[in-house]
Amino acid sequence: MDGKGFAKLAKDTKLIDKKLTATDVDLTFNKIKERTARRITFDQFLTGLEQFAAKKQVDVGAVQSSVAASQGPILRGTAAKNVRLHDDTSTYTGVYAQGGPSNVDEDTSLNNLLDRSDADVRGVKTGGAASVAAVTHGVAGIHLVEESKGTARPATKKGKKKAGGAAASESAAQSAPASSLEQVFTTYAAGREMDGKTFAKLCKDCKLTNKVCTNTDIDLIFARNKERTARKITYQQFVACVTDVAKKRGETFEADSEKILAKGGPVFSGTQAEAVRFHDDKDQYTGVYAQGGPSTVGGTGGIRDISELCDRTGADVRGVKH
Repeated sequence: MDGKGFAKLAKDTKLIDKKLTATDVDLTFNKIKERTARRITFDQFLTGLEQFAAKKQVDVGAVQSSVAASQGPILRGTAAKNVRLHDDTSTYTGVYAQGGPSNVDEDTSLNNLLDRSDADVRGVKTGGAASVAAVTHGVAGIHLVEESKGTARPATKKGKKKAGGAAASESAAQSAPASSLEQVFTTYAAGREMDGKTFAKLCKDCKLTNKVCTNTDIDLIFARNKERTARKITYQQFVACVTDVAKKRGETFEADSEKILAKGGPVFSGTQAEAVRFHDDKDQYTGVYAQGGPSTVGGTGGIRDISELCDRTGADVRGVKH
């Protein structure tokens, strides 16, 4: 028996009290077991009961009688509470009041699982029964026309519009070249001072960073030229930073200045969403959306006030109309 089982036996037989605590039970187990063992034998178990009796100041026979009266370990658990709408079948409604839905039929052969009626190669039924798609389009007033294999669909201008839109957004992101470094500084800083994040973006946009002049070097140059307690730099300190960047790159100040002037201003980049055919191509719309979509204002079925949202006609207590 291990220490956990020994402690549970003492608890189940109600041997634990103020004189014999749970800590005393653990200490007794450690005394009677072998030094390197983790379990005790039956003889060691009897020795433990004798120590229990000595600790409780009672006869050994009384302790042994309490243990013998136990019929085994007592297992405890949390009982679930009663849920009325689940346990009380008299509250069931609908199909559940009749016994619930069934997924077992009288004939569950493969013939009942497959529709073997005639259909063409596209799966459209040819036996005279209208398909679900045909009924849906018929209600919406849409007439489908089969296309022959040799007939090519007319090309849409979707691709051209998409390409044009991408080109327009790309050109809008580019700024016009600037005439002076101070103009670029003002455009990036949006004021008279520039912080380290903006200076790093300027260097990245102007492609002044490479393996020789890394992003870490840009941050160190900015920290070296700003005031000790300041967090931003002025235009004169910006010119000193550009000079240090040019030295780090092994180029002249004029060459790096030309790159900055050519950029003109900050470059804003973003992710452009891909085209979704069933959303962007209105030729793919079906049902009421092909007619312009549902409407909640004006026209037939339009809602003018809150009184049209409720059905106030007569009904019994269960909501069934008379």
